[in-house]
Formats: sequence, structure tokens, C-alpha cells
Amino acid sequence: MNKKEFIEILFKGAKEGYEKYNIFPSLTISQGILESNWGRKHIANNLFGIKAGSNWNGKVAVRKTKEWDGNRYVIKEEKFRAYDSFEDSVKDYMELIGKAKRYEKVRKSKDYKEACRFIYECGYATDPKYPQKLIKIIEDNKLYEYDDKVKSLSNWANEAWNWAVKNKIIDGTNP
Repeated sequence: MNKKEFIEILFKGAKEGYEKYNIFPSLTISQGILESNWGRKHIANNLFGIKAGSNWNGKVAVRKTKEWDGNRYVIKEEKFRAYDSFEDSVKDYMELIGKAKRYEKVRKSKDYKEACRFIYECGYATDPKYPQKLIKIIEDNKLYEYDDKVKSLSNWANEAWNWAVKNKIIDGTNP
């Protein structure tokens, strides 16, 4: 799979994540790229490196990982969530970032740079250079264009909705 195909797989779920939770597609796509090296080094279809905490009831894969402990990188053995497909990984990522209270700042971000900073500050990753790495991936690959694409789609839908309400075609209560 080439880079464009990989981005498109991520964008399909990222578009839904923006519509449902206001998560910038550029953030989702850049994290998938960074955490899985363009889908080449994923852990059991886990594109985002999501660990399997005590509340995870699905499949797991145990792997060694490099974590920043505040002073230096250390190697740890951790449990990661395992998925049947990349699509399942994207869907679970959206649920995690979209619903967990700790990621509320990410959902309220004004732009991709703020989202990248907040995803780190909320504890998603230990690498202190995580936000800068995500921003570089976004800018090098023009992933901000996917943010613009979903914003224009959602603006169009809002405009159509408001027009229909104004012209009494619908009552505005049921989408």
C-alpha cells in the first residue's frame, strides 16, 4: 500500500471522527502515520499504539516499547489493543479520543497545531517531541487540506439545514 492509499484509509474514519467528535482529520492521520510508520509497523492492526488498559475487553498483543520517563527513554513491555482490521483501529481511536473526558481539550482545539499540543498534554504519548513530530508530518504531507475538506463539507450541510428551516421546508427538529 502506498502513502496516498494509507492516508485515504485513515481519512475515511477521520472524516466521521470530525463530524461526530470534532477531532481534526490531520491529527488522526498524522498519529496513524507516526505510530505505525505509514502502516508498515503496526501492532496487530493497531495503527495508533493504543495500550490495552484494565478496562479493555478485546484482544491484546504484548510488545516492547520505548517510553520517556521524564529523564530518559526506557524500554518496557506493554499490552496493546489488537484489532481485526485497520478500520477497526481507526474506529476505536475515534471512540477513545471522542468520548474520554481526558481528551476534551483535543475536541475543542481551534486548529491542528493546538490539537497536536493537547493530545500530548492530555497524556496520549510520553515523547516530549510528540507535538512537533505530528505537526511536521501534517505540514510535510499537507494533511491540513483534509481539515479544510471536512470543514467545507460540514459548512455546506449547516447552510442547507438553515436554509430549509428558514424556508419552512423542515421544522428544524429532526435531521
